[in-house]
Amino acid sequence: MIERFYNKCPKFIKKNLKHMLNYIPYELRLGKTFKEAYKLCIEAQWWPAEKHMLYQFAQLKSLLTHAYNNVPYYNETFKSIGFEPEDFTDFSILKKLPYLTRDIIIQSADKLIAKNYAPGRYVKVTTGGTTGLPMYFYEDRLAFHREWGFIAGIWSTFNYEIYKPNRSVILRGDSTRNSFFFYRGNDLILSSFQLLEKNMKEYLKLIGDFNPTYIKAYPSSISILSEYMLRNNIRLKLKNLRAIICSSEFILDSQRKTIEDAFNKKIYSHYGHSEKSCLGTECEISHYYHLISEYGYTEIINSSGLDVSGEDELGEIVCTGFNNYVMPFIRYRTSDIAANTVTKCNCGRNYKLVKKIQGRIQDFFVDKSGCMISIIVSDKPLWKISHKLNAYQYVQNDPGKLILNIDSREPLSEKEILEIKHDFLKYYPNFNLHINETENIQ
Repeated sequence: MIERFYNKCPKFIKKNLKHMLNYIPYELRLGKTFKEAYKLCIEAQWWPAEKHMLYQFAQLKSLLTHAYNNVPYYNETFKSIGFEPEDFTDFSILKKLPYLTRDIIIQSADKLIAKNYAPGRYVKVTTGGTTGLPMYFYEDRLAFHREWGFIAGIWSTFNYEIYKPNRSVILRGDSTRNSFFFYRGNDLILSSFQLLEKNMKEYLKLIGDFNPTYIKAYPSSISILSEYMLRNNIRLKLKNLRAIICSSEFILDSQRKTIEDAFNKKIYSHYGHSEKSCLGTECEISHYYHLISEYGYTEIINSSGLDVSGEDELGEIVCTGFNNYVMPFIRYRTSDIAANTVTKCNCGRNYKLVKKIQGRIQDFFVDKSGCMISIIVSDKPLWKISHKLNAYQYVQNDPGKLILNIDSREPLSEKEILEIKHDFLKYYPNFNLHINETENIQ
């Protein structure tokens, strides 16, 4: 409600309200959609297994019916294999449906949009990651509110309080322009790209003076800072710090130990993605990922297309999300690999578990000074030309020097090349970038 009021205000009023708005707990600004998702997540975590199954079946049935009736791509695909929503009488029937892949989304995005949604009701989302082409899709305008309801819900595991103005240090790839930090309301935003030896003491002073309630970070970024702390026997007195929250990257066991030793606080890691179709979280007593069944239906598929069943058996995460009716993701192949477990967690929740998620394994660039810098946002400079791309590839042979090979459908203009370099240097200022247009990326 608060955010809706703010969005309707004239610009001159917005300018004065913006600073004040940042100090109101974020969750209080999101309204009914957020609260409904949050309440569902809080309550459903203690459902019996049978209730989870009934809920998932009903959600799948509803989504398949909607997709058949309103989404051209699914209507054509389902008819081509002789499938109708009435045929869905058991979870095993879902296996008859073909996978949705990034290539299909890139090639058929317009046909994947539901006809019963007017353009003003949805927004465009671009996602890239560290490999492959940038991909865009559409979701309704309240999708993020719903998403944040689930995120805040799983954070209740470590007593995250949505109605208090939590102070957070954010170390998650934000561009900080001319400095390596800035303040946004109750948050201290730190650059992931200036974690150089010469800056470490100032990073730590900023964190110590800020005294956060939470640190939200990429594992690759916070581990660099943690290694410096342990190497130099530095301890921060953060009396308000409750937890360190990591996501967006696979966290190594060695990194977990380093970070927890440095800050003397437990890490809570969760798995999710921009497509908002699968969400998994650690609980208070184990590092297993609990896959949230009211968020989506998740399959872990081996190379034969069958569900994994053995302990530590690896499979690809294939998910069907319940939160996007604008552009449904049905049996979406994520390319992320998970290790199965047949163990039941002692926390008492009846969610499907995976032992580890090994997707999005971290890589680094090495800058001019020899420091490792996360490549997590290296796709962003290419978003503006995503419609022209066949493929791209970063190559590094020397510290601080990068080659960006681009295979495009048509030659890039000088302006486009300059814009790519300009945007790249916003995130990675301590590098020289050479762009090479090629038709042969290996």
